[in-house]
Amino acid sequence: MLSFNAVHTLTESLLAVDARVDRLGWGRPPRLLLVQDRPAPAEPRCGRRQMRTVHLPLNPARIGRYRAGLADFLTDLTDALPAGRPPARPTLAACVDLHLITTLLTDPTPGLRLLAWALDYEDVLIEPKRLHEVRRIDAVDSDHRRYQVTRWRTAPHITVDIDEHDTDQAIHTALATLVDTTRLDPRAPTTAWPPVATNNHSPRRPRLEA
Repeated sequence: MLSFNAVHTLTESLLAVDARVDRLGWGRPPRLLLVQDRPAPAEPRCGRRQMRTVHLPLNPARIGRYRAGLADFLTDLTDALPAGRPPARPTLAACVDLHLITTLLTDPTPGLRLLAWALDYEDVLIEPKRLHEVRRIDAVDSDHRRYQVTRWRTAPHITVDIDEHDTDQAIHTALATLVDTTRLDPRAPTTAWPPVATNNHSPRRPRLEA
């Protein structure tokens, strides 16, 4: 079970992601986010932990072929991750680097744990006689706690909602299933923890925020 400090740090991390994306402007493709932590190397006996958020870029042309939307993509990704199971749709392998995800999840760093999966995307809210462009970061942590960071294009403020209970939102439900699958299906090789954050957005080398 995540501590209050872990939940607070995860929330701050999502807000930091929103702030960085906001500086880049609107009209950007969605990104998948994997959040993990481990005992801090300098203070392993003090209970302090080091968090990293890995930004996994999605192919914008390919992701658009998921007619049911991003929740459909997350469901196919969850189905494809168990060892030996081919993607349900060939489009999936072109959307995201499955090998890279497996490598990140199976990092043998002592004490490594999965904290959350998240999705950063743009959306439209429909109200009577008005449309609102919004940017969202939806996340689900290992306790199935739901997070939603929302930024309106026409307003300077953002809202943060954290829900301890299940919701009927399709993306949150799909993220929760992804959390369960990847938490219970460890496999081989490794990737090193980055000493510093990088700015490389290549599909093969994701951005890593320590």
